[in-house]
Parts: sequence; C-alpha cells; structure tokens
Amino acid sequence: MGGIAGRAIAISWKGNTMSIHSTAIIEDGAIIGEDNVIGPYTYIGSQVVIGDGNHIGPFCTIGQVGQHSSEFYELADNYKHNGVVIGNRNVIREYTSVHYPLSETTVISDDCYIMAYNHISHDTVLKNKVILANNCQIAGYTTIFEGANLGLSAVIHQYSTIGALAMVGAASMISRDIPPFSKCFGNPVASHGLNTVGLVRKGYSKDQIRLITLAYENRQLLHLKEDALLLEKYSEYIQKSRRKRLFELV
Repeated sequence: MGGIAGRAIAISWKGNTMSIHSTAIIEDGAIIGEDNVIGPYTYIGSQVVIGDGNHIGPFCTIGQVGQHSSEFYELADNYKHNGVVIGNRNVIREYTSVHYPLSETTVISDDCYIMAYNHISHDTVLKNKVILANNCQIAGYTTIFEGANLGLSAVIHQYSTIGALAMVGAASMISRDIPPFSKCFGNPVASHGLNTVGLVRKGYSKDQIRLITLAYENRQLLHLKEDALLLEKYSEYIQKSRRKRLFELV
C-alpha cells in the first residue's frame, strides 16, 4: 500500500482493521501491510517497509538519516541506503526512533516488544522476539539475536552482538559481545551466570539448561555440541561477533 505524503494532517485510513491516526505522516513510497495501528504524530519515511499486525505508538520516527558525526549524511545530496524493514506483530511504543542504514539494512524482525523512548540506530538488526525496556540506546551495526532481553536504559556500543536469550540488566553499558543464554549487567558489564528464568519461559528443557550450565561453567563448547539447537544459537553468535567477547568457549 502506498503512503500519505508530507502532510501534517493526513486522512485517516482504516480498512482491514488498519488504523492510522489522522496526524501521522507517511511519506510516498512507504509500504505498509495489513492490520497495523500507527499512532498520533508518528512519522514513517519513504523507504520503510512494514509488515502486518504491528502496533506503532504516538510520536515515533521511523526512517530518518543515519547519524554519523564525521560524514554529515544529513547534508549529502547522494545519501543512498537500503531502508528500514519491520516484520510482523511488533509493538513499538511512543517516542522510539529507528534510523535508515548507512551500508546494510536496519531491521526489526517479528514479535519484538520495544518499549518507549528507545533508539535503534543505523544498520541495527533485531531478530525475532527481542525485548527492549524503556530508553535503551543502541548504536550502529548492532545485532541482537532471538529472544534477547535488554533492561531499562541499557546502552549498546556500536558493532556489538548480543546472543539469543541473553539478559542484559538495567543501566548496563555493553562494550563487549554478550554470549547467548547469559545474564550480564553493570558498567563495565560483567557476566552473572545464566538467564535461567528466560530459558525456562521459552521452553528449554532441564537437560538443555544443564548442558548450557556445564558449557559456561567450564568454558567448554563441547557440551553445547550435544544439542543441535544450542550449538546453532552459539554458532550464529560467533559468526556475527565483531567485538571482544564477554567470555569464550573453547
């Protein structure tokens, strides 16, 4: 579906249970699926693709130039990018900003819950079911894998990787890559065991949790090799990791 371009007061669009508030601004070129809610005064840029069944609250900005303090892309005439892609069934609460990429694609996958006042920077990728509590600040080229949970006001350094089902505590400064299944917090960030509560909630078995515990206590990868899913989650993290890791499995 096309957009409603550049008008401070747009015509309300309701169909297929779609609800776009009359004050939202949706630029021409934006592609929006079905069953979405877009709240008051939210801005959707021209190179944004949004899937189905999303709730986007008021005063959100999705699709602005990526910030780069040495390049000043805001002043460039030839700023080209791959846009923002948002999947299905996400909740994006008020005052969240999502920026266009500089070289890759900014992605929010499916079933993510993004609370108020979050910033999702250029080229960041959120995999499925990521949770961001209020006021998380995510720098560019960050990847957050499936089911990870970031606490209130966490700050993520650029080029960071956070593994699947990791739990990051409130007000943490993340300057190292965070392995999957782990629990960490602090400034500087430190490891504090496993995200056992999260693993249980997501349906991981007692045997899987036992293998993860053995792997992390002994810092040995061989324990994860006994379960294909656990090895997959760790392998995807290693393949993407670009910064110094909080700890290593050997």
